[in-house]
Amino acid sequence: MEEQLTYGIDFGTSNSVVARYNGETTEVLPVDSGNVPAQWREPEFEDLFPSVLSVRDFDRTLCFGWDAKTTTGEPVDAVKRMLGTRSAGTEPIDQGTPLLEEHHVWLGGEPFRSTAAAAALFAQMKAAASRHLLDLSDAVVTVPANATGGARYRTRAAARLAGVKVKALLNEPTAAAISYATDVDIPGRLLIFDWGGGTIDVTVLDYDGKYFEELTSRGIAALGGLEFDEALARIFMRKVGQVPENLTLHERNRWRRDVELTKIALSRRDVREREVDFPALGTSLRVSRDEYATAVAPLVERAMEPLKQCLDDLRIGPHDIDAVLMIGGTSQIPEAREAVGSLLGADRIVDPGLCHPMTAVARGAAVYSAALDNHMDRERFSLVTNYDLGTAIAGGARKGFVPIIKRNRTLAARGERRFTPARPNASSVKVEIVEGEAGYAADSDRAFPLGELEVRFPKPERDPERNAVAIDFRYDHSGILRVKVTHEASKHVLMEREIDSFGKDGTPLQQGLDGELVRLLAHTEVPFLGDAGREEAQAGGALKAPLSAAEGAQASVPHGADHDLSVNGVPQSRI
Repeated sequence: MEEQLTYGIDFGTSNSVVARYNGETTEVLPVDSGNVPAQWREPEFEDLFPSVLSVRDFDRTLCFGWDAKTTTGEPVDAVKRMLGTRSAGTEPIDQGTPLLEEHHVWLGGEPFRSTAAAAALFAQMKAAASRHLLDLSDAVVTVPANATGGARYRTRAAARLAGVKVKALLNEPTAAAISYATDVDIPGRLLIFDWGGGTIDVTVLDYDGKYFEELTSRGIAALGGLEFDEALARIFMRKVGQVPENLTLHERNRWRRDVELTKIALSRRDVREREVDFPALGTSLRVSRDEYATAVAPLVERAMEPLKQCLDDLRIGPHDIDAVLMIGGTSQIPEAREAVGSLLGADRIVDPGLCHPMTAVARGAAVYSAALDNHMDRERFSLVTNYDLGTAIAGGARKGFVPIIKRNRTLAARGERRFTPARPNASSVKVEIVEGEAGYAADSDRAFPLGELEVRFPKPERDPERNAVAIDFRYDHSGILRVKVTHEASKHVLMEREIDSFGKDGTPLQQGLDGELVRLLAHTEVPFLGDAGREEAQAGGALKAPLSAAEGAQASVPHGADHDLSVNGVPQSRI
C-alpha cells in the first residue's frame, strides 16, 4: 500500500537517487533509468539521476538527467556545491564577515539562482515518482555531514519549492550506515568513508544493534570526482597542447564527456590505457592508467586527512574500528580503497555488495524516514553537530571567533551567550552568527557566516548593562538553527526565528524563488530565446555571466584551493 512507503532522497553533486522503504526492504525508484546511454552503462548507473540541467541544441528547451548530461547543449552541473559556498566577489572585506551570497547559473542566456536550479531537479524526481503512480510529497533528504548551514537551508528550501516536504535532513554517511545495518545487522563501531562527486565526509559512529550514535565527522567540501576530472583534463591538455579558443559548444561538451568517460574507464585495474579522439583538433591521444594514477595521487592523499582527523578526535586507532563502509563513486577507485586499507586494515572494508556504494545513502534515508513516523524508533538515532557555532568579534586585523555550541554536540543542541551594547544610548546591537572552527578567525576560509542579527532595544539606555540581552541558540535534529533573544532587564522576547537569510539584504531565503522556479520549468516546453537576455544583463551592468555554467561552479571552490580549471573537469578558462 502507498501509505506504508517512506522515501529518501540523496541529492548529490553529480547524481541523485530516490529510494523507498516498505517496512521490510528498500528499493530504488527508477527516476531516469530508461535514458542511460550505452557508453554510460556501469554497475548501479541505471539507478542514478544525473544532477544536471541543460538547454537542448535544436529546440532550445530545458532538459534534465541523462538527457542533459549527454546533450550537445549547455549543461549545468555541480549545483549542489553552489548551495553552501560563497559566490564570486564575497572575499573578506573590512566591513565584516563575508556572506553566503546566492550563486547564479545561466541557462539559455537567462540567470537563475542556484536554489531554483536545485528545486528544478527535485521537481523532476517528484514528477518521476508520479509517473509510477507514487506520491513523493515528503521525504528525508540527505546532506554531506559537514554541510554548512547555508547548504542545509538551501537544500531544504529547494525541495520545498518543488513540493517535497522535508521530514528531516540526514547526514549522508549516517544514512549509509543505516542502510548497511538494515541489511547486515552486526553491531560495532563503523567508519563511513563517503567520497562522491563533490565532497568527502568521514564519519565514525557506534551501532549497538539498535541505536546509532554519531561520534565525530570530518570532511572536505570541494574534493571529489570533479577534482579527478580536472586532473585528467590537465593530462589531456598537456598531450594535445593549448585547446583552441574557437571550439564550438558541441566540441566543448564532447570534451567534457570524454574526460569523465576516460576517468571511469581508467578507474578500473583491468584497463591499461584509453585512446581518445579529438576530431575538432584533428588528432587523438592515449592516456595510460599509470599516468592517471600519478595525477590523482595527491587527491587520494588529501582524502586521508579527514579520516586521520576522526581518529584523532576520538583518540582511537585502527583496531577500534570494526567495519569500514566506502560509499560514493570516487571511493571505489582502487587507489582510494588501498589507501584506506593501509590505514585501517583491508580486512575491515565491507564488500560493495553488502553496502551499495551508489545507492546506500538514499536507501538509508528511506529507512530513517520510516523511523521518524514512530517516536520510539526516532530515539534510536543520535546525530551530532559538525561545526563550532559561534559569533564574530572584533579581533584586530582579522575577526575573532567565539564558539558557543561546540562541534560533536548531540542534536538537538543549544547554547547561550550574553551580549551588551558597546556604547551608551545604543538603539541596537549587531551579532554575526558563524559556523566555524575554534582557533580560526571568523573571516577565514574555515568559517561560514549564517547571518547577522540586528537586535533593537526597547529604548536606548545610558547604562549599557540595562540593555543586555541573552541569545539562545538551538539546533534541531536536522541541524537547522533557531535563535531566541531575551532582554534581560524586562524579560521580553525581542526576537525568535529560524536563521534562513544569507544575503546582504537579509531577506528570507525563499523570497522570489517560487516565481523563478516557475519561469525556469516553463522552458521545458517554451524555448529559450537565446543569449539576448545575457547580453542585455551584461550591458546594463547587472549580473556578470560566466563563459559557462561550469565557471559558476568553479567560483564555489573555497578560498585558498588550488584550482585553475573548472570543477567539472573542463578547462573553461581556456576553451
